[in-house]
Parts: sequence; C-alpha cells; structure tokens
Amino acid sequence: MLITSRSAVFARVVLLPLLLVLAVVLGLGSYFETSDDGTLAWLFSGVLASRPVVSVPLYLHGYGHLLAAAYAVAPAVPWLGLLLAALLAGATALWFAVLERLLRPWLRPGWLTLALALFFGLAWLEHWLWFSHARVALLLAAGGVLFAAQRPGRRGPLLLALGALLAAWLVRPGLAGLAYGAVWPAVLLLAGSWRRAAPLLLSTGLLLSLAFGLAALNQTPAEARVQVRDARLARILDYEQLRPHPRTPADSLGTAAIGLWLLGDSTVVDPVLRGTVYRFEAADFWARVVPAKLVLRAGLLVRDYFPLLLGLLATAGAMVRRPGTRARGFWPVQLGFAAGLVALAGVLKLPPRLALPLLDCWLLTNLIFWLQTLLPAAAASTDIGDRAAPPFRRAGPEAGFFGTNLQPLGRFLIYGSLIAVVSLYTAKTWHRHQVLQRERYRHESALAAVSYRAGRVRVLAGPNDWLKSLSPFRAYSPGPGSVLLLSGWPAHDASQAHLRRALTGTPDQTECLRHLARRVAPAAEVVWLLTPETAQWLNRRSRCDGPGLQLVPETLPPPDGSGFLPREYRALTSCKP
Repeated sequence: MLITSRSAVFARVVLLPLLLVLAVVLGLGSYFETSDDGTLAWLFSGVLASRPVVSVPLYLHGYGHLLAAAYAVAPAVPWLGLLLAALLAGATALWFAVLERLLRPWLRPGWLTLALALFFGLAWLEHWLWFSHARVALLLAAGGVLFAAQRPGRRGPLLLALGALLAAWLVRPGLAGLAYGAVWPAVLLLAGSWRRAAPLLLSTGLLLSLAFGLAALNQTPAEARVQVRDARLARILDYEQLRPHPRTPADSLGTAAIGLWLLGDSTVVDPVLRGTVYRFEAADFWARVVPAKLVLRAGLLVRDYFPLLLGLLATAGAMVRRPGTRARGFWPVQLGFAAGLVALAGVLKLPPRLALPLLDCWLLTNLIFWLQTLLPAAAASTDIGDRAAPPFRRAGPEAGFFGTNLQPLGRFLIYGSLIAVVSLYTAKTWHRHQVLQRERYRHESALAAVSYRAGRVRVLAGPNDWLKSLSPFRAYSPGPGSVLLLSGWPAHDASQAHLRRALTGTPDQTECLRHLARRVAPAAEVVWLLTPETAQWLNRRSRCDGPGLQLVPETLPPPDGSGFLPREYRALTSCKP
C-alpha cells in the first residue's frame, strides 16, 4: 500500500507535470518572452563577441563558464535554453509537490489529479509558453523555500531549499530575493508557527545575505560602474522615472542615443548618464506617469490573468464567510501583495515574467489560508499534508471546498463558471500561441535575411527585439563572420570593446566604425544592416569629431512598410581622412 501511495505521488508530482510540459512545448511551442535570453545565448556562444563570454554582470553568475565551455564544444546545441528548461522543470516539480501535499487530504485521487492539471493550465502554462530566465529565478527560489516550509524540521528539504535558492540567485540575484520575500506568508502558514519556520527563514536569509555580500566584496570597479550605469538606464528606459533636459549639442546627441538604445558609444552616453541631463520630475512622475502605468498594467492583468484574479476574489469571499482567529492575518497579507504589485507596476515595472509568478505566490497563500479554516482541527496541525483525511472527504470535493450544505444549483453555478473560465482562457492561450508563432516566423525571416549577407563583419543596429519569440530549444546563428551589435544593452558590455579592438585595433566605437568603413577589399567586406534612425544618428555622431562617416541606404524600405527588417547601407568612400 505504501509503495502504491508513493507511486501515485510520484506520478502526480513528476510524471503529470512532465507530460503537461511536453504537451505545451510540442503542441503550442515555447517562445522567448524578450530578446534578453537570445542575446545571452549569443554572448555565451561568442556570436556577439570575439570569443565566448563567460561572465555577464547581471545574469547567470557561474553558469556562464559552463555555458561558454558547452557552446565551444557543440555550438549547434541550445545550451542556454536546455539549462533554463532543466531549472524550470525542477521548479515545476517543487510547486506540484507543495500543491499535491496540500490538497491530498481534501480530494480523492482523480479529483486531485484534475486540480493539479487545472492549476497547470490556468496558472503555470504561460511559464513554458513565454520562456524567460526571470521566471526561472522567481519560481525556483519560491518553490524550494515552500517545499522545505511544508516539511519543517527535516534536513533534506532544508538543504534542497538552500540549493534551489542559490541556483535561482545565480540566475538573477534580485529576483531570487524578491521571491524569498513573496513566500514569507505561505512559509509561516505551512510551517505552522514562527518557531517552526525560523530555521528555514534564518538559513535562507543568511544564504542570501552571504551571496549578496560576497558578490559585493568581489565586485571589480568596472563591474560596479556597469551596474550603476544599468540602474540609471533602467530608470530612464524601463521605469520612465527620469526625463531628458539637454542643454548642449553633446547632451542632445547622448539623449538621442539613449532613446534609440545605441548604448555602445561610451564617450557620448556616459557623460550624459553621469551628469544632470536626466532629472526626476516628481510632480510629473506621480501625477501623470504612475497613473498611466497603473491603468495600462491593470488592463493587461485582467486580460491575461483573469482566472487567477477570480481565484483570489473567490478565496477572499470564502474568508469573509469564515471569520476566525486563523484568518486574522489574511487581510494584511492581501494588502501587502496588492501594495507590492502596485509599487512594481507604478514605480518600477511589472512585466508578465514578474506578474504571473507573484500572482502564483499570492494564490497559493490564499489557498493555504482557506484550507486552514475549513476544519477547526486542521488549524492546530503543523503540516497540512500529513493530516488525517477530513470526515467529509468521501462525500466528494464539493463538500470539502464549498460546504456540506451546497445545493445542486450552487454546484451547477460553480462548475459552470469554472468551465466558462477554462474555455475563455483556452481560447486566449490559443490566440497568444498564434500571435507568438507569427512573430517567431517574422523574426526568423529577419535573422535569415541577415545571414544571407555575406561578409566578414556585420554591423547591426536598430531592431532591439528581433530575438524575441524565438524558440529556446533552437540554436540560432546569423551566419559566419563577426557581428558588431550597436543597439541594446549588450552594446555596452565589456565584450563589445574587446570585439572592436580585435576587429580594428581600437575599442572606441566611432573609430572602429571609421576603420570598418575604409575596408573595400572583398576579403574584408563589411555589411552594414541598420534602421534609418540609427544610420542617421551614426552619421550625426561621426561629424562631431574627425572625418565623417556617411552611411547611405543600398536597399529600398520593406514593401510592407513595417520597418522591422534592417536595411543594408554602405559607407561612402568620402569618409576617408
């Protein structure tokens, strides 16, 4: 009997999510949510550098060395996607283990399996459909801590939580810390008391403190400058906190570069970032920017995550009907989650890769609150998963969850509403799959167009999101030769200065481009793939000092007028000194 029970648990915790993941990846596909992950793959594989990059300041600490070595051995294998998928699979199993143990006393095996499948479809599917390393860091850190909290006092789960938290921290430190804070209420509820939760919270908190402290101590001055620069750029480009006030032509040139994401020219961009050109205008930010961001994000949350929002409302309504001492912390927790989401959406940024993991944490916390009020005797237990089955379990799940006196009409309304929500979300997910599939085809076509341009060096600027929606399980290549990327956050990575030095002997971007423009021999052919806006800025920049770099288009605009595909340019011979 014990073997059968363990086999059933293994099937629900490991095999069921594995089958569901395979169904999503093979049936709907998996797509990068942003260009960041594809860009990281190109850095670690050496596509955007003179050699594989082993360290990127903000991402994948420690993993870079393994990824660079793996790409050096087998560049055609999508190592980054496989690594993140393995970590996300581990996070999925941890979350399913927590939910399975939480719901097992309340549901029959068939209903329990159905409940887990519904959770995956309504609250987890997007993590695999819209792939992102940010989701991996949040979900892995949260899953490890929750798994250990459900098993207080046991060394194995505690070590697993520490390992999962460290693995998530290495992917993205700040997001691992955010996940740690988001699961505190659920940890206290699962452990049963502060005393039983203290070893886990203290050990994981100490691990995070040591990790952040060691990272700060070992940080080089160059890395510190990069982080300060990235924080400043985030306030400008991501959070919309700072507004430009250029006073000189140099200031105007720098703000134009930042607006176009042309971040590689440090001689133009850095003085603007270090100075007072960008200012925080409190009245405008709080009166105009924040409300606009909140209205936009609220609409997107309702559109994208209405099943979870309805679940939160349902659990809140159930708690109103079941007041008691166990529910006294419920409303402060609701206020805390809501305030956190509002702060992120209004003051910072709340993209889907952050929103859904935080909503998952919120919904799980509410579910634990609710289950602890269903049976008074359960409130005194320290481990929900180990409780004896409640006496009404055999009456069916509706008795345990919706009350023993629920009338047939009430059951019909509940199940009908659930079917309607599932149907609407299924239609929405299918529509998103079609949109992402079309976007991936368009971006793959753009990548193929770049690879067809034969040249030893390709200078690329403009399309910042052209690696978005590509498959994490394919290794993409722009073709043979070096790629000098002028736009996006990788443009100011240290690897780009090394690449410019390797190509032309100078790390300065403008001088490097002038050297490339002088090359006319076929063996040293340079292909310029730019958008009109970036070409115009480069021409303007080159006239500021030294001989001018005049770039003129060789190809006509795309016939569909989309402007996504970069146009091919050539450098006029008049750019010679």
